[in-house]
Amino acid sequence: MEELIIENKGIRTKEYFIPPFELREGELVILYLYGGAHFEIIKTELVRVFTGKIKNENVNVAKSLTYVDYFRESKFRSLFFPVRVGEYLKKKANLESKFIQKIYEIPWIKKKTKINELHWNSKRLLSLYATFSKTKYIIFELAGLGPVDAKENYDIVRNEIRKGGSAILLDWAPDMKDDCDKFITLEWLSV
Repeated sequence: MEELIIENKGIRTKEYFIPPFELREGELVILYLYGGAHFEIIKTELVRVFTGKIKNENVNVAKSLTYVDYFRESKFRSLFFPVRVGEYLKKKANLESKFIQKIYEIPWIKKKTKINELHWNSKRLLSLYATFSKTKYIIFELAGLGPVDAKENYDIVRNEIRKGGSAILLDWAPDMKDDCDKFITLEWLSV
């Protein structure tokens, strides 16, 4: 049996319930949270639990996950001092990792490319590769991506964790339901 990364015995709040599940080495679990205004709030709560930032009595985190925090830049910074790909990677990535070179396999991305000039999916890939350069135990989302880009990002994660690692996808669409190890659906509680 593969190493246990996270054991969730069930997360219950006044509004919702996340049924029990285990995340083991090499697995990708999808937590289907539905779409809507609640998504960001619930996502933030779950990220804090699964990254080990806060304790939940029903969740045992044997190995903390790292959230793939997507790049954001203030309007002022983007106008006057835009962050470039090479600068971002120096701060956020392990420069010795093979993942750093993967971002440069995209023809229009160079070290001096301004991140604010990249397409949304390229920004997502940049953050994903930077995170993978440090760990293969991640929690991520696909919000803001179209179906083709979402599938590309998902497939990258799926293929990498098969070689070692684990991932939780916090999703608002059930598109990948048949291509994961476990699909867990948030249950709304009557209010």
